[in-house]
Amino acid sequence: MEQAGTRIVEREDGSKGLEVVMGGRKFTLPFKRIGGRQVGFLDISGQVSLIESAADDLTRRLLDAGVEFDTILNPVSKSNALAHAVALRWSKAKGVELSKTVVARKSTSPARVEATYRSVTTPVDQTISLTDGDVEYLNGKRILVMDDVYGGGGTTEALKELARKAKADIAAFAVIAVEQGVTPPENLYSLFELPVLD
Repeated sequence: MEQAGTRIVEREDGSKGLEVVMGGRKFTLPFKRIGGRQVGFLDISGQVSLIESAADDLTRRLLDAGVEFDTILNPVSKSNALAHAVALRWSKAKGVELSKTVVARKSTSPARVEATYRSVTTPVDQTISLTDGDVEYLNGKRILVMDDVYGGGGTTEALKELARKAKADIAAFAVIAVEQGVTPPENLYSLFELPVLD
C-alpha cells in the first residue's frame, strides 16, 4: 500500500498548510511552531472523518504487512478514538473479536507499572501507567502500540517500557504520521510524513 498523498499548499489566510489525501478524502493540516521548528501539525481530537479515513488506511496497511496482534496499547487520550476505530476494522477483517484495547493513562492510583516520558508537544516530564487489571490482561499478549504521531519518540519509549513491565510482546507500532527527520522504530507503520519548514 502506498503512503497517503501530501503536498504543501497555501491556505485562504495566506499561511502554509499540508494537504493530505487519505481514504479518498482531503484534509488540510496547519503548520505550527513546536520545539523551535515549523512542523506540519496533526491534531485528531474530535476529527471524525480524519480518524475514520486514517483507521481504514492503517488497518489495510497492517493487514497487507501480515502483522498479527491480540490487542492495542495506546496513550490516553487523543489516540483512543483511533485505536477503537482500528480495533473494529481489524476484528471485522480477521473474523475475530478484538473486544478490548488498553489505554496507558496519566498516572493515577492505583498504578501497577509506570513510565515517565517527554513528548514533543508537552516538553515536561509526564507519567503514564497501567493498572493491575491492565497488566494481567496484557501479560503474554502480542500487542500493537498505537499513537497519532511519532515525533521525538518519548511516548513510544514509555509505551515500550510499560509493555515490557507487563510481559507483553510488541508486534508492531502504528501511527498516522511521522515527523520529518526522526528515525522511527523499524516495525512502525505510518501513512505520511509531517514536513518541517525550517
